[in-house]
Amino acid sequence: MKESPENAAPESYLEVSDTTLLIENPVVSVLMLAYNHGPYLAQAIEGVLTQQTDTPIELLIGEDCSPDNTREIALRYQHEHPQIIRVFVGDKNVGPSLNHRRILLAARGEFHAYLDGDDYWLPGKLARQVEYLRKNPSCAAVYTNALAVDQDGNNIGIFNDVGNERFDLGALLRRGNFLNNSSVVYRAASHNALPRISVPAIDYRGHLLLARTGFLAQISEPLTIYRVGSIGSMIALDNNRVRQLYWEAIMSVPRELITDRDLAYGIADFLRRVIFRMLRLRHFSLLREWAPKAFAASPYGAIRTGLLVASSVIRIAYKELIGRVRKDAQGRPIKVLYRR
Repeated sequence: MKESPENAAPESYLEVSDTTLLIENPVVSVLMLAYNHGPYLAQAIEGVLTQQTDTPIELLIGEDCSPDNTREIALRYQHEHPQIIRVFVGDKNVGPSLNHRRILLAARGEFHAYLDGDDYWLPGKLARQVEYLRKNPSCAAVYTNALAVDQDGNNIGIFNDVGNERFDLGALLRRGNFLNNSSVVYRAASHNALPRISVPAIDYRGHLLLARTGFLAQISEPLTIYRVGSIGSMIALDNNRVRQLYWEAIMSVPRELITDRDLAYGIADFLRRVIFRMLRLRHFSLLREWAPKAFAASPYGAIRTGLLVASSVIRIAYKELIGRVRKDAQGRPIKVLYRR
């Protein structure tokens, strides 16, 4: 067990690992945040361990003072797999941003991958993505699609309706977030683009930051399993906070890197999401809260931006309607969590 370096992070924490047994040159550092993930963590870790037959890896687990048995599970796996697993623990809960920061700074791999402790991977995932990054040196990060399941592992649908595609910063801003964070693999050289600060941030901000260093890509095959509404999910527990952080992610993009069109379409997509949420919950105050702020920030002004919002609402509503016609093998509609 070793203490954190003085210049690494402001909070006190310990790393539980055996430096005499750890793999020397991991190709991929897997960064896993674990908080209150006791029911799911073993499956997440096992999914990572299946990847080592294809790619030398290390797994860094940031355990953030969970009230359940998450830490116990993480330490048990570290004891059983000391050549691969490093566990980072502190004496107080620091939240996902600082938890991510401390394991990010300790990662040693040529590539970094991210995985929430309540999601998991299918075999062969990392090998596919490492191969893609090596064949495409201009690619900053590669994602995969994901299968969505409920807390008990029952199939819900698919994460997005995007195939094998590439996206630049402008494209990602115009259509909003549709990428699965637990599927990402990116170059270690790009990690300085990610927020190494203590302010809260959501995954969309990380995607936008990575897109400043190269194009982003998605593999259409769902090689990640994404658990919807699990214990501790910010989306489930504090959707208002997620909305605020989403807006801050849009506003964080330097204006010199994007066009007026990129920003205006991004703001319109944000308002479309607000409208859908408002209709779902019947909280009409959401639009009154966000419309003035969005129209004021848009370079297109209120009327033109309003037309973009209407177009976005119609486009996604039409996709949802068509999606209800498509059925799976059991004759059930195929649910898509995020449409582009």
